[in-house]
Order: sequence, then C-alpha cells, then structure tokens
Amino acid sequence: MSFTSQESHSAFRRPASPGQDTARGDAEPIFEYLENRAALLRAIHLEDLLRELPLLRIQFAGLVSPRFPHLGPQLKLLSEFFEDSANDVFAGVSPALRREVALALRYVAKNTDVVGVRETGHADDSHIVRAVLRRHQDALREYCAFRKISWSKIAGTG
Repeated sequence: MSFTSQESHSAFRRPASPGQDTARGDAEPIFEYLENRAALLRAIHLEDLLRELPLLRIQFAGLVSPRFPHLGPQLKLLSEFFEDSANDVFAGVSPALRREVALALRYVAKNTDVVGVRETGHADDSHIVRAVLRRHQDALREYCAFRKISWSKIAGTG
C-alpha cells in the first residue's frame, strides 16, 4: 500500500488553520497538533514516505513563495534529515522526531488549500514546518552541524 493512497489517513488531514481542528471544532495548539497527528503514523507510513522522497524533493524544489522564503530550504533540510535518520547516517533520532518530520513533509506535499488561496496554503505549511523546527531545534541544530549547514539560515535568523 503506497503512502499516497493513505493521504486520507487522519494524521494528514489539514485543519482549517494551523491550530484549528475542524473535526472537533476547537482550537488545538500547534505542538499538540503535531504530537497527536504524528503519533498516528506507523512504520509503513514512514517507509512509504522514504520511497516517495525523491519525488517530494522535486515538488518542494519548485515551491516559490516570496512571503515564506525559508520554506524551501527548510523542507530540503527536513527531507534530508528524514532520509539520513532512516538510513542511520545520522543515528540516535527519536521516533517521535522522525514521525513529526514525516508529518510536516507529507502535510506540505498534500498541497490542499482549505480556503482556496494559494498563499494561505503556504502560510499553514510554513507554520507546521517552523513548529517542527522549533520543537526539535536541538536535534536539528546538531544535524545542521553534522551536515555543515547554517542553522541560522534555515531557521530564518541569519
């Protein structure tokens, strides 16, 4: 079963706004959203994402958003991190971190805009990706040092 056929899986449902779960109708803080949705992912979802990563990288490379110029490099970092952690190139990554990175990558790749305004989709995409970066900044900084990538450029602080 391919990952794309599982896009209807509730873990990847896009809320009306980054903190709004339309099924429950109440506000859910972004970190809680990440943790809860990522916990629904199973090994098969992560394996499917790993197989689809080359195509997703092409999709992410074509993403142009002047309002969110760091989104492309952030997605590139997360996709490389996901692959390196899966292949034990960068070992010791927690399963929770891998699932949250997978959730962010798939969330952006799903590319469904709730309100139909393209830029709005990038706003929530950016919000999800930045939340993963903030929530796991120590491990991701360490990965950046490992790969000789400027954390400040990725995080948008430099």
